[in-house]
This record gives sequence, structure tokens and C-alpha cells, in this order.
Amino acid sequence: MQTGSKFLKGAMILTAAGVVVKVLGAVYRIPLYGILGEVGMGLFMAVYPVYSMMLSISTAGVPVAVSKLVAERLARGNYRGAHQVFRVALGLMAASGLAVTGLLLLSARYYTANILEAPGALLPLVAIAPSIIFYATKSAFRGFFQGQQTMVPTAVSQVVEQVFRVITIFILSALLVKYSGELGAAGAALGTVVGAATALLYLAWAYWRQRTKFLSLAGEEGNTVAPAGQVLREILVLALPITIGSIVVPLVNMVDSTLILPRLQAGGFSEEQALAMYGNFSGAAMPLVNVPTIFTMALATSLVPAIADAHAHENAGQIRTLSSLAIRIGLMLGLPAALGLYQLARPVSILLYNNAEVARSLQVAAFAIIFISLKQTTAPVLQGLGKTYLPVSHMFAGLIVKVVLNYFLTAVPAINIIGPAIGTIVAFAIASLLNLRSIFKLVGGGLSVFRSMLKPAICAAAMGIVVHFAYPLLAGAFSGLTSNQRYLVGVPALLTVAVGVVFYGLAILATGAISRSELEMVPRIGPRLAKVLGDIGLLRR
Repeated sequence: MQTGSKFLKGAMILTAAGVVVKVLGAVYRIPLYGILGEVGMGLFMAVYPVYSMMLSISTAGVPVAVSKLVAERLARGNYRGAHQVFRVALGLMAASGLAVTGLLLLSARYYTANILEAPGALLPLVAIAPSIIFYATKSAFRGFFQGQQTMVPTAVSQVVEQVFRVITIFILSALLVKYSGELGAAGAALGTVVGAATALLYLAWAYWRQRTKFLSLAGEEGNTVAPAGQVLREILVLALPITIGSIVVPLVNMVDSTLILPRLQAGGFSEEQALAMYGNFSGAAMPLVNVPTIFTMALATSLVPAIADAHAHENAGQIRTLSSLAIRIGLMLGLPAALGLYQLARPVSILLYNNAEVARSLQVAAFAIIFISLKQTTAPVLQGLGKTYLPVSHMFAGLIVKVVLNYFLTAVPAINIIGPAIGTIVAFAIASLLNLRSIFKLVGGGLSVFRSMLKPAICAAAMGIVVHFAYPLLAGAFSGLTSNQRYLVGVPALLTVAVGVVFYGLAILATGAISRSELEMVPRIGPRLAKVLGDIGLLRR
């Protein structure tokens, strides 16, 4: 019971920290766009994907591997062996972080000039590269603490990192952009280094505080160590499959940054025009597309252990119920968000960025929300069923198609930056639909297609009609009140969002798209929300 309570408490701490980190990570680009402008944002976003790819290669999977090996040794009372895992991992990650950073610095000039075809991206790439050393090193500390089921240091380090990162990004970019867009983008990149270094310092301090007590336990009888090479192999065997799976999303982003700028220039646009278009797409439109998926992922992840438990007990009925719920969660959140963002793309772009040009790519990219949400909620179902390789292979299939579409469509002058938006939609559509096919195959009959797909679609379509008529009415009511364009379009847009959310929520409840028992399955907020809605007669059993 104590172990279970400790696990749940740790999970809640990490979840809370994760929400804070993801929200900050999603919204900071909105004011940053205002500081750097189109071209500066384009430079900053151009280097981020290759950096993310290198970061995933050098760090992903290690915290999970270390935490598992540490936990196994601690379960046997082998504190010395657990500490050995940490020391081996620390050496491995420091060395790999240094090697990857060196590789990135050595190839930076060639990559920016010949692959990105954006020499101005050199300074931001050089500025952000050292952060990989700090990220790699702190991954060993994270795994060590998590293996002890001590989640507070990891959670605090994540929040500390993001807060220091965002503050530094704003300060340095605002100071340096006065001199040039390149320096402004480099200042923003340095914020990532500061955030990673601060988080590492905190984790090192947290480790030092418990080190004496831990080592005293390691000196007790029965504590043993294995050859360092054997421990290293154990870490790599566990970490490599996770690393392969984790590079999918960075690969998608890297495809965009690697192909978009050269292909736009091949279509007749100048480097500055290409950077401005890319900045609008990746730095302005895509952050808005990713905001709704924060909530999708938070809800879907909580279903994994439940599905795994049902699978372990061969409870086919429970598996079908949870699978159906996962699909509905993806559609219930993805469909209205996509339709709403499509219809309000122009006022939202003016409100947040004071740039109506963002709306062009945002209107198309908005439809990716449907498939990103569906992919995020179907992948955990397959993982819970033990088919961890399927979501990865499906996403890679989508990525291959995206490469082809990016290459050909982006160079068409009339399509230009809309090409990557189409590629993103198709990539996630392929991944999510293949996930769905696998779920239907594995789970078999009994999934309610009508409740899972049609009811959310009908509710979202009705909401779309309401939003379509509500915005012009509200905009007309505010016209003439001020000459401030952002206020004139922004306030009606926000009010329209509120109208759409309320209408959609009532439609979902009225059609029985989700039942009380299903809502109660959602951890923490589900039971409370179900009780309130049930008491006022808005939720069916």
C-alpha cells in the first residue's frame, strides 16, 4: 500500500510539473514572435529541430533505463549497485553529450549554409549546442531519483528549467534583436542553455544532499557491484529502443526545417522571404496547433496503465471500453479545436501576433489537430496492449509521405508554405488511421463506432455552425468602439471561443457522447466533474 501511495503521489507531482512545463513551452513562442519578428523567429525555429534530434539521440531513454536498473537493485537492498548504475550512466551521458555537442558545432557552418540554405542560422545553432551537454548529464540524475521513486527533484528541475529558460529567452532576445535578427535568435537559443544548466545545478545539489546517507547504506553487508561494462550494456539495451521511438517527433520537425527553406527558395522566394514564411508557420501557427494536444496527451496517458491492467487480466470488455474512450477523447478534443481554429484563424493571428499572414498557414495546419489528437490517444492504447513498436512504425510511415509532400509542394509558388501544413496533416492522418486499424484488429468487435466517432463529429459540426454565425455578430457589435485593430478582432474572437466551448460541451452531454461512468475513469478531475454534472442532470449514467 505504501509503495502504491508513493507511486501515485509521485505520478501526481510529475503530472502537475508536466502541465506547467508544457503550457510554458507552448505559449512562450507567442510573445517571442513579437520580439524577434518573422525573420528572427524563422532563424530560431530553423535550428531547433536539428538540435532536438541531437538531444533525443543523446538523452532519450536513459532516465527510464537508469530508473529501472536502480529500482531493481534497491528492491534487493543493493544500494551500492544502485549507485554504480548512476555513476556509469553519468559518465556515459557526459561523454555522449560532449561528443554530440562537438559534432553539432563542427557541422554547424556546413549544415546552415548547404542544407538549410540559411547562413544566418549559424549563430543560433552554435549558441544552443552546449545545452546538450547539460541535458545529457542531468538525464542520469533524473533516472537515479526516479529509480528511488523520489519524483520531487525531477519535477522541480523541470519547472526551474522552463522558468529560467523562458525568462532568459525574453531578456536576451529583447536585448540582442536591436542589433540584428541573427543575434536576437541567438539570444533566444542561449536561454535554452541557461535553463538546462540551472536544472542540472539543482539536481546536483539535490543529489549532494542525500549522497552521504545513500553511501552509508551502500557500505552495509550484501551490497555488490557488477563489472562496469556489464552495467553499461544493461543501460544501452534498455535505452536504445526508447531512443528510437522518441526521435519520431524531432524527425518530423527536422524534415520541415531541412526541406522548407531550400524548397521555398527553389520556388523563387528570397532567403528573407523564405525565413519569414517559415517563421510564420513553425514559430506562430504550429505552437497554436500544439496547444490543444497538451490536454489530449495528459488525458490519454492516464489510460495506459488501465489498459495494461485489463490486458494482463484478459478483460476484453474493459479493453474495449477503454479503447473506445481513448478514441473519443481524441476526437472530442481534436475536432472542435480544429474547426474553431480554422474559422477564427485570422482574428487569432491578429490578436496574438498582429500579423494576418499567419492565418494562411494556420487555417490549413489547424486540421492537423484532429489527427495529432487521435494519434496521441490511440498510441497509448497500443502501448497498453504491449504493441509498443506499432505507433512508432506507423509514425515513420507518415513521415516518409511527409518528406515527399514537403519536397514537391513547397517548391510550387502558389502553394509554398501551405505544403508543409498539408504534409503535417497527411503524416499524422496516416499514423492515426493505422493506429485505429491496429486497435480494431487487436480488440475485435464490440467497439461502438457511432459513439466513438460520429457523435463527436456531429457535435463539432454543430459547434462550427454556431461559431460561423457568432463571430460576425460579435465583431459587428464591437465595430466602431475603438481604432485598435487587435482589440476589434481579438475580443469578439475570445467571446466566440467561449460561446463555442459552452455550446460544444452541452452538445456532448446532450448526445451522450460520454457517460458518467466513463468520465469517472479520468483521473482526479473526472469523478468530481461527473458528480457536478450528474447532480444538475446534464450527464447520463
